[in-house]
Amino acid sequence: MKINSLLLTGALVFGGIALQNAMADHPVGQELKRSNAEPESFDVPHNHAQMHRAVLQARRTVGTFIAALQHPSPGQQDFEVKKAFRQGNEVEHLWLSDVRFSGNRFHGRIDNTPTKIHGLKEGELVSVNPDEISDWVFVDNGKLVGGYTIRARYNELSPEQKKQFDQAADFRIEKR
Repeated sequence: MKINSLLLTGALVFGGIALQNAMADHPVGQELKRSNAEPESFDVPHNHAQMHRAVLQARRTVGTFIAALQHPSPGQQDFEVKKAFRQGNEVEHLWLSDVRFSGNRFHGRIDNTPTKIHGLKEGELVSVNPDEISDWVFVDNGKLVGGYTIRARYNELSPEQKKQFDQAADFRIEKR
């Protein structure tokens, strides 16, 4: 499982596009019908309070992520961090996979195709300071750990959208 699979689900339910409602002649509908299609992103308003709180929570708890990354228990996998890239007035938050922590920085590969930031490529190696991340996530025996921005969006879903998300995800979000 890669966080990209989260983006597929996010684009489906967060963008308000349900699989069964995708129109055959609509580009998004055509994209979703391909077996391994993964829409890469969705927009979040700049002043989204829950998302802002999620980013702050990820930064406050990044020590938990670092400890698990450096000494993973059996069943812990898919460690990723999210970094905000800026270019002019554009900001794009991208997941980094194959993450390692050295020199007090995270190093990882861009895990989705940038759409707003020119010059970045999927798979490119980049670094980020722990206090600059916008999220972190890993899966522990099928359970999502961290993923605060994912949870913020999940909590805004309708019951039907949550059901679709839960069925599509390779992990479970424990209800609080």
